[in-house]
Amino acid sequence: MIVGVLRVELRLAGARSLKDKRRVVQSLLDRARREYRVAAAEVNQQDSWRRATLGFACVSAAADHAAQILSRVTGLIERETRVELIDYTIEIL
Repeated sequence: MIVGVLRVELRLAGARSLKDKRRVVQSLLDRARREYRVAAAEVNQQDSWRRATLGFACVSAAADHAAQILSRVTGLIERETRVELIDYTIEIL
């Protein structure tokens, strides 16, 4: 069993409140869950309305498959115009 973990740091330049931020973050999390069948959550900076840290995880039989799925999630986030991807890390356990 292989577990892949993705940690993403985001900047939300257009957010004017925590409500704005949560709308964008929840949309991203829901899309990633639906399209790639990953576990997803906001894992840090919940009280900051301009920054977000998201975590994603997947379980696979092969390390390259887990890395591929998490790379696709990263691509989904990069295409989102309402956020700026600051940094990300992928770990395969």
